[in-house]
Amino acid sequence: MASIFTTPKFLAMSAVGLDVSAGAVRFIELEPGRGGLVVSRFAAHSFPIGIVSGGHIEDKKKLTEAISGLASEHRLSYANVALPEEQGYLANMRIPRVTPKELRGAVELHLEEHIPIPANDAVFDYVVIDDHANRHKDFVDVAVSAFPRAVVEEYLEVFHGAGITPKAFELESGAMARAVIPKGDKGTFLVADIGKMTTEVFVAAKSVVQFSASLDIGGHYLTQAIERAMNISYEDAETLKAKDGLVAGETETPARTAMLPVLLDLRTRLLRHYSYWQTHHADKVGGNIECVYITGGGANLKGIEEYLALGLEVKIVPANPWGN
Repeated sequence: MASIFTTPKFLAMSAVGLDVSAGAVRFIELEPGRGGLVVSRFAAHSFPIGIVSGGHIEDKKKLTEAISGLASEHRLSYANVALPEEQGYLANMRIPRVTPKELRGAVELHLEEHIPIPANDAVFDYVVIDDHANRHKDFVDVAVSAFPRAVVEEYLEVFHGAGITPKAFELESGAMARAVIPKGDKGTFLVADIGKMTTEVFVAAKSVVQFSASLDIGGHYLTQAIERAMNISYEDAETLKAKDGLVAGETETPARTAMLPVLLDLRTRLLRHYSYWQTHHADKVGGNIECVYITGGGANLKGIEEYLALGLEVKIVPANPWGN
């Protein structure tokens, strides 16, 4: 049956997926092809570290210039934007069952019990978790994602200044989960996205991201450790990291020795979040973690899969972002 409502024009326009990280802005566009969606175009524009820090925009002018350059070169007008995880909040709520029309109001009423900002200062959305299983119960479970309104307005200002109209904002973890977790799989998975400045860790259960954390460890700090230990340039350290990784062979390499303290910190904190889920959430919302997916530029480090697996009770699998 045809809808009696007309879709707003800007929502009907095609849009690229766009990601803002600590050192780059990237976009990708998909189009229908044989057997599913195919990549029609993609590009990235790097910018100096410090323009975006901890998810917060430190230099609006330079970020606007970076996004504007990408938009002009590739004629971008509309985008679905993944915002840095550090500025967002994710919460699980169990609230009394209400009608679908009343649900958003009920979530807003309980919002301040779960995130540290007033409801009036938050921009939020929610997903109902496996309501089929709870349909006869007097409660409903929802996963809520929220950003401070000031953060959203800050990014809106930058995108509008760059000539791009955002159609939607979301947490990076939501976009990542859709890409790397096999479509239709209702299992429970931990994903570690090892980026340049941070590692985003989240757990998805029943096809919904239900827990996330941002770790201040990334590929930059591995390169920096090699640079300092070996007294070489950052560029040479980056080359050495990519060439040798953690595969030491018969002898320990200076690069590997330099990276180990940073990687030990990453593994320890990853194990901590894994254990937290297993002991606090597994019996409530999704069961035990079945495997750990690693992705991001840092996941390409030779030997990192085997190193991070030490101490975990499940296998670590390199994620395939093209699987879906």
